Amino acid sequence: MDDHSDDWIDAARLDSPGTGGHRSYVGPPDQYDFMGATQFRLLTGLGLREDHHLLDLGCGSLRAGRLLMFYLRPGRYHGIEPNGWLIDDARAREIGADAFALRRPRFDGNAAMRMDVFGRGFDFIVAQSVFSHTGGEMLDRALANAAPVLNPGGQFLFTVLDESTPAWPVLAPGAGAEGWIYPDCVGFAREDVLARCARAGLSAEPLDWFHPRQRWYRAVPQGTPLLTPEQRALLGTGAVLFDPRFPTDNLPRTPA
Repeated sequence: MDDHSDDWIDAARLDSPGTGGHRSYVGPPDQYDFMGATQFRLLTGLGLREDHHLLDLGCGSLRAGRLLMFYLRPGRYHGIEPNGWLIDDARAREIGADAFALRRPRFDGNAAMRMDVFGRGFDFIVAQSVFSHTGGEMLDRALANAAPVLNPGGQFLFTVLDESTPAWPVLAPGAGAEGWIYPDCVGFAREDVLARCARAGLSAEPLDWFHPRQRWYRAVPQGTPLLTPEQRALLGTGAVLFDPRFPTDNLPRTPA
């Protein structure tokens, strides 16, 4: 399927429980595997380890969740998804009930961006292709709700359709939109995203991490340093950032 095709959007409007549409509902089905794997790579490159607690906001049919719940220790993967049928179909068609019982993922179905529902803090929060479908008020609410549940040193990774993305010229502005827009999309300018994060008590930065349609951002509690140029250069090389068990100061360098 062409990256710029809208066929999957039309299909998403028709998907329903038990039809096998749990893959196309969350994006191009022929990218389902990659879109889970790229989140896993980004998270582990930024220091995600098995003893961390992670919240997958808008976890959908567990594109990333089916990898993350086996990487993290049991009970440490948390997902929020208002469309419960997506989780049910993922359990039945992708993962299996026995694996769910073994890994003990925790889920909540609220549509209000509440992240305190699990009664704990998180080392990582990830929201892939969520804010491409929300108005400005919902983006603000998510950022405000994320800030108090991030553990010290915690990281919030999310995607946005900003002016660096191919679809930007034809997108409706998210700032003036209300509620959920799914499966249609909206855009937010980079400076607007950074300003909204700052108002929520978060420092944010765009990441140079490939996404076929959107742009990744990293937000951390204010006072936590953003990535240094050296750390940015290491992201994606296989190095692990923010983990003293994997020092990066002695990595081999390619001669200039």
